[in-house]
Order: sequence, then structure tokens, then C-alpha cells
Amino acid sequence: MPKPLAQFLTSTVTFLPAGITALGTASATLDFSPDTSAVVHGLALALALCGALLGDADFYEASLRRDTLIVAHLAKRPGAHTRQIAKALGVRDAVAARSLKRLTKARLIVRETENESRALHSFRLSA
Repeated sequence: MPKPLAQFLTSTVTFLPAGITALGTASATLDFSPDTSAVVHGLALALALCGALLGDADFYEASLRRDTLIVAHLAKRPGAHTRQIAKALGVRDAVAARSLKRLTKARLIVRETENESRALHSFRLSA
């Protein structure tokens, strides 16, 4: 797949849950005609809820993909620092630090340094 097409599809999928939520919310709130049944309003609210839940699932899956990339990075480069990992993944230091904290809590990785700043903590896979 050509790179521009892949980027377009990725950005379209990212905005899809927001569009579904907006469509459901607009349908539920903007149609005030007296002949509209409660069932139609209920279905519109259900559509809005589905969009919100889809967005939440996308966010969670993105976190899991990032965690997988971090574990793969640490398998190749044990002792990598937070800043190096963030740069390799193309994310901010804080985003990488949250994933590293989650992986450390799950005992998949261990922190090698203790007295450094957050950006200079180094990590390796747990034994």
C-alpha cells in the first residue's frame, strides 16, 4: 500500500468514532418534530454511545500497539533511555513514560537506573 494512502486511511479511521458520536448526538438532539418517536431518539443516542465506545477502544488499542513496539525496541536495545524510546517511536517523552510505567508495573520490563530524571531512566526486559 502506498504510504500516502496508508496515512489517509489511518487518519480517517482515527476520526471515524468522533464522526459517529457527532452524528448520533445531532440526530438525537436536533430533530424536535412532534411525530418523531422515542425509539428514533433512543437509536440516535445508542449510535452516539457506540461512537464513544469505539473511540475508547481505538485509544486502548493504540496504547497496546505502542507497548508492543517498546518491548520490541528493548529486545533490540537493552538499556535504552525513555527519551531514546520516545524518539524511536515518534512520540513525546511523557507518552513513552506512561507506557514504560505500565509495562514496569506489569513486570514485563525493569528500570535499570534510579536516581536519574525521567527522560534518562534506562530500561531492559525482565528476566
